[in-house]
Amino acid sequence: MKRPLGRLATFMLLGLTLHAPAITADDLVYPTTEPGRHARDYFTAYNADEPAMRTFFTAHISAADLKTRPAEQRLEIWHRMRDEQGRLTPVRVLDSKPDELTMLARNEHGDELRLVFHCAPDPPHTLLGIQVENLAGAGGDPGGPGAASASPSPAGPPPTDAQIVTALASELDSLSRIGAFSGAVQLDKDGTTLFARAYGMADRKRGRINTTETRFDIGSINKIFTTTAIHQLAQQGKLALDDSIARFLPDYPAQAARKITIRMLLEHRSGVPDVLEMPELWKNALAVRTADDWYRLIRDQPLEFEPGTRERYSNGGFVILGMIVQRVSGEDYYAYMRDHLYRPAHMSRTDSYEADRLPADVAVRYTNDTDSRAPAAPAPGSEQVVTSTLGRGSAAGGGYSTVGDLVRFARAMRAHVLLDASHTDAVIGPGAALGIAGGSPGVNALVELSGPFTLVALANLDPPAAERLAKTVGRMVRRATATPPPLGPSPH
Repeated sequence: MKRPLGRLATFMLLGLTLHAPAITADDLVYPTTEPGRHARDYFTAYNADEPAMRTFFTAHISAADLKTRPAEQRLEIWHRMRDEQGRLTPVRVLDSKPDELTMLARNEHGDELRLVFHCAPDPPHTLLGIQVENLAGAGGDPGGPGAASASPSPAGPPPTDAQIVTALASELDSLSRIGAFSGAVQLDKDGTTLFARAYGMADRKRGRINTTETRFDIGSINKIFTTTAIHQLAQQGKLALDDSIARFLPDYPAQAARKITIRMLLEHRSGVPDVLEMPELWKNALAVRTADDWYRLIRDQPLEFEPGTRERYSNGGFVILGMIVQRVSGEDYYAYMRDHLYRPAHMSRTDSYEADRLPADVAVRYTNDTDSRAPAAPAPGSEQVVTSTLGRGSAAGGGYSTVGDLVRFARAMRAHVLLDASHTDAVIGPGAALGIAGGSPGVNALVELSGPFTLVALANLDPPAAERLAKTVGRMVRRATATPPPLGPSPH
């Protein structure tokens, strides 16, 4: 059975613009450190081919880590990244430490990326992992079939609202005509809806179309709700982000609980494994219905690494955060979300529903994802209904919402309905600069906050059905909110 893989990508949309000359990995002077050596060889291999990357993994990653995540899995990630980003041009070193190197690079689409190379502190200082952050927005297909014919030019005046709406309508019309988008999209500015439209079928068998009120599985977008709940409790003084989880979860293995902090869980640095990769879950996935059910699955699992030493995406970590919300508040996790997030934000069509009690207006999920590589260009409408189903989504993902409700969440955050100013900034960034995405087979969701704009796209198809908008219209939105450069001569 193909298991759904929850994903969340969070980016601070910095609008960073550099004017560095084009250079190559060979031209750049790397620090004479182990992370510097890893980075130099990485860019060379990344821009070459699969055999070069395979050799890189063997030479730079320990045998133990390769056993945990084999080279074949790492190559799959490399293939996806090459498809999305193209070749990478290293620009400059941002920070250098004995066991860590932060670099700026530029992809083929002109977007800037921050790459952090994490290195083992002890000899032979093998590469532990590479953290990649796209400074231009959430990930996804940089174009793909049916995408806009050309990305908006970074030169010239910022686009107007009318130009953004025209581009958004044109792209979605094109994508929907070839079957590359099925879902709903809403664009909001300063609390006013500029665009709201739905495309495709919510249920092909019954002939039910998608509408802007259709409820879609939002994948890992639920993580931003759980993060908000944690910050609500922190704002009330009931917890602190640097508290160890031993304070709240006396039934969690004590040795690990004392080392793991809430902040580590939020930042995927806890070592808690990914619950969606556990065979125990899929033996009877429909039976998982409560926050306690999810917590019992992950509670006694061994850590994948020493807390705080590495970063690896973990749905299990957010399951634990959900249990902390439940224990600290004294309320059922799902009830807490309804009472303290959804209702105050007027999100009346958002919740985590049990699989056999779904509302009638939920979109059916359609996928081309199989255990083998999907065709490069599947025929429109050839997708299969997703049959692997969880009993209920968790604090990590799998809830349902609408484009309108997600816009209302963004409005509530900006208005400090859910959190005070400092905690709001911690969750969505100062001035509202956030891009998040969720995806799994038959599920793709994108939420971007950029200044006064909110762009929400929900799809009942595989990624990057919704995420690709971050590379086109999302880029226009970010340009529209970018601070113009000062007049006069540039400083030298």
